[in-house]
Amino acid sequence: MRAYVVVDKETGYINEWSNIAGERYIEIDADESLIYNLDCVKVVRGKAVLDIKKQDEVINIENE
Repeated sequence: MRAYVVVDKETGYINEWSNIAGERYIEIDADESLIYNLDCVKVVRGKAVLDIKKQDEVINIENE
């Protein structure tokens, strides 16, 4: 599905999602299961890709 995102320039991870196009968003393809997943999804060749290692780190930090 099409989605619109903001990518953090320092980390390269998506830190904002939208279903509406806007000036600061880039349009990408994304699996529905990744939408609204923050700080562990990158954009590779116009597609959202989950970084599983980073996701585990984020989950561990949230559980502390």
